[in-house]
Amino acid sequence: MIGKSVSVLWIRALLQGAEQQGIDRQSLLTAAGLTEEQLVTPYARVSLGATLRVWREAEAQSTGRDFGLLMGELVKPTHFQLFALILMHSENLGAAFEKSIRYIRVLSDGGLYKLHHQDDEACICYEPQEDNFSRHQVDAVLVLLRNFASWLACKAVPLKRVEFTHEQPADLSDYERIFNAPLVFSASRNALVFEPGILTEPLALGDENLAAMHEQMLEQQLAALQQPDTAGLVRHFLSHTDDLTIDRDQLAQRLHMSGRTLQRKLQEAQTTFQQLLDDERQQRARSLLINTQLPLTQISEQLGFSESSAFTRAFRRWEGVSPLEFRQHGPQEAAGKATER
Repeated sequence: MIGKSVSVLWIRALLQGAEQQGIDRQSLLTAAGLTEEQLVTPYARVSLGATLRVWREAEAQSTGRDFGLLMGELVKPTHFQLFALILMHSENLGAAFEKSIRYIRVLSDGGLYKLHHQDDEACICYEPQEDNFSRHQVDAVLVLLRNFASWLACKAVPLKRVEFTHEQPADLSDYERIFNAPLVFSASRNALVFEPGILTEPLALGDENLAAMHEQMLEQQLAALQQPDTAGLVRHFLSHTDDLTIDRDQLAQRLHMSGRTLQRKLQEAQTTFQQLLDDERQQRARSLLINTQLPLTQISEQLGFSESSAFTRAFRRWEGVSPLEFRQHGPQEAAGKATER
């Protein structure tokens, strides 16, 4: 495993929000040791350390007094696509928060959420998982949570109060404007506090059937993060990327390790990068040949082969027949022909 990491979806949102505040995007990437290529694949991860370097550099360049609050306003639920859809189709706001708690690792290992119910109030608490989180990072998360709640409810969700563990800043104007609720600083927790009834109101777009369909996809991502072995991570990455031209060293960079380390870990699992890539290509080739009428040249390109002849040779090695024979005769008959040979 690569240790604590963050989805590139969050990094993209952070970079976009910083740009909207007049901060140079490339300088943030350089400070964190990241490249644009690392942010292309939606399921890729960035180390938490690199993410913290993005924050520190953005804070250093920010001319605004409340960088984190403004960042929280600029980042939208739609930056997180599938995650937002699952919450949107929850039965109520409480159920949405419960799901966010379960799936937050898909977005980031940087913090944990907890939902607390008390006699006359309910609150969602945020706890950073590193000691060097700045107040700006905490502020951004609380603003994002508040805006997520209002987006899900299709109306402004009132707060009883907001609690922060950091000290009170000199200027509270942005805090008062954004939260429109009593503010408590130097508190024992970071929390949004609601009237308990708010969490049980049905959401306007709640659809548990759609939620279940999208949850299955997030469960797959969550399972990949819990994989104890590098081979599982590689399989998951390859199954979700559109670019099968990726080589071992490029993938190693995405997993924040050297090419030699990746090779060693895969050898320990008694496999190789090429074997895992071939397995993925084979499965996709079978599916495309059975379920589509795409030309073989287009299938070859989708699978990352430079020439159709290379795809044909590889497919014959996998299945014992050519791609055209496989398409014409179907999997079972093609398998029989392969056996006869």
